[in-house]
Amino acid sequence: MGEEIVFESIVFKSPVGPVPFDIGALAEGLLFYGRVAIVGNGATIKDVLSQIPPFTLLSLMQDDRIEFHYLEDQNGVATTQTANGRSRHDLVTFSSPQHTPENDGIEAFTVAAGGTGKARRAARRFAKLLHSLDHSGFDKESVLHALIDDPGIEGSVRQLIGVLVPDYPSSDVLRFRIEREPDGFYVDTNLDFARLNNLYHRIVPPTHSSLSEAYILSLLERAYETTYYAGALNSEVAVDSVERVIQAQTVQAVIRRYEQSESEVEKFLDLTLSDGNAIREAVNSGAVSFTSLVELLDSADEFRHWLGKQPPDASLIRAYYQETIKDSWVEKLPAKTIRWGVFTGLGVATGAMIAGVPGAVAGVALSTTDFLLVGRLAEGWKPHQFVEGDFKSLFGVPPA
Repeated sequence: MGEEIVFESIVFKSPVGPVPFDIGALAEGLLFYGRVAIVGNGATIKDVLSQIPPFTLLSLMQDDRIEFHYLEDQNGVATTQTANGRSRHDLVTFSSPQHTPENDGIEAFTVAAGGTGKARRAARRFAKLLHSLDHSGFDKESVLHALIDDPGIEGSVRQLIGVLVPDYPSSDVLRFRIEREPDGFYVDTNLDFARLNNLYHRIVPPTHSSLSEAYILSLLERAYETTYYAGALNSEVAVDSVERVIQAQTVQAVIRRYEQSESEVEKFLDLTLSDGNAIREAVNSGAVSFTSLVELLDSADEFRHWLGKQPPDASLIRAYYQETIKDSWVEKLPAKTIRWGVFTGLGVATGAMIAGVPGAVAGVALSTTDFLLVGRLAEGWKPHQFVEGDFKSLFGVPPA
């Protein structure tokens, strides 16, 4: 991990499969990370704009709360059928002159915003805020060498199939080997793609995708793109279920960094909202609108600033707890009492009054001096002021 700062920056990408962009995860990222970015193409822009009101997204980008990095090219796998019936593959990068940040940005925003004159003017501002990103620094040859030399590739493919087609019978003899030839590379596999697609298309429509050697190769390559975006944007990258199963060591390092933050967020939310997925699920279900979440961001700024100063090996729960009770009488209480008291409302309300204190903690007598010291919890800013106030209020958690 070195000196990486947890919760400094995160990148979100389009997911694998015919599922919408995870707006709930983006909302969660806006609360916890100092810098939030989206990487995608014209389809990603349309997807995001279908879930976030256009002018809300524009405002977030103008306020530097969200960066949108537009991919001007795409990686893929080109396949040619040879005379002997084999499939020859090449890793390729392609682009279209019709698809540019300006063209796709203006068109998508104008449509989403209603096509009015105001929408068209805002669409031009939106397009200017899109950052261009390409794969010029993405070394396809190195990726190919890594895939060929990876002794765990068959295990990765087995796990990919388990995620994409859970009903496909697993086999210890699954074969998926990449063979390099002067004219390209080939795959030696015993996967039954007819049977795979019969099951896969019960979940994913054929109009979206079908499983093939090339499609599996593109998913393996996509996982390596994660490391490219992490380096190009100096950020954590949110990974989906497919990328998690890729076992290449270079990818694992990026995934471990994201999973550490993800785990800390889940534990923190379980503490504060009694549900580790409360934010994501509330926004995705519509119980909390994305616009309401945006209104919370101003009061969350100091919380994120505090969060960004935590060392990379810090426990978010421990850091929140320690910052909450620092220099207060609560530090004097026995450990178990402290844990119960602080996290059930004793001393974490923004004000200095604690309802029912005399009987709240058995065996602990609070003097007048102790009551006065409670006020020190509200001196300056402390993380609980955000959590116990606007944060819990938005997500429907009653005050402690």
